[in-house]
Amino acid sequence: MDDPAFEIIDATPLCRRLARHRTDEVVMRRGSSRLHLVRHNIAVKRYVFYVLFVAVILPLLGGCGLADRIAGRKQYSVSSEVMEPTIKAGGEVTATQTEGRYVPKLGDVILFKTPMTWGGTGIRIARVIGVPGTAVRCCDGQGRTTLNGNPLEEPYLKEPPASRIAFGPVTVPEGRVWVQGDNRHVSLDSRSRFLDPSNRSKDDSMVLVSSVVAVADLAAVE
Repeated sequence: MDDPAFEIIDATPLCRRLARHRTDEVVMRRGSSRLHLVRHNIAVKRYVFYVLFVAVILPLLGGCGLADRIAGRKQYSVSSEVMEPTIKAGGEVTATQTEGRYVPKLGDVILFKTPMTWGGTGIRIARVIGVPGTAVRCCDGQGRTTLNGNPLEEPYLKEPPASRIAFGPVTVPEGRVWVQGDNRHVSLDSRSRFLDPSNRSKDDSMVLVSSVVAVADLAAVE
């Protein structure tokens, strides 16, 4: 079962029109005193507009995504059950765009471009289990994933064990991350790619750090 791509929920045309709105204005008057007064009035108007925008307009626009866009965030619709119970199938997640500057962190839920060697296209979602330099293995005697020989506690799993597929240890190379879905017994992730006999390079089972487009905000899951 392939993990489907995710749909970006864009801002509405109204939001885009408001985002293009500019408050800059140039006013010319004769006499230095009158010009100073005009500049003062413009500054006051801009300040009032800024306060109203932040306090009133911006919260109202949250539903159409403009506030998130300003903060470098986007909403994604997740149609697959691979991240359950953390993100249910059909749910939405807000994610912060990495803009090519992602720094791998254990436990991050990331959205990434589908690797060419995985087949398919679009954006996928998974949790970072192994960062560069980490030896990932599963499972120990209690059905847990181990990192550098130490058991990894994973309270987010839909059900134990951490994997029904035994693998590793696999050392994650620089520039890549080992990813797995929280619904381990459904997700096709680094484990299945690693064990795929047609996979010419084991490194291809891992996601390029440069292909990570966003990090999910799990506090904003809907």
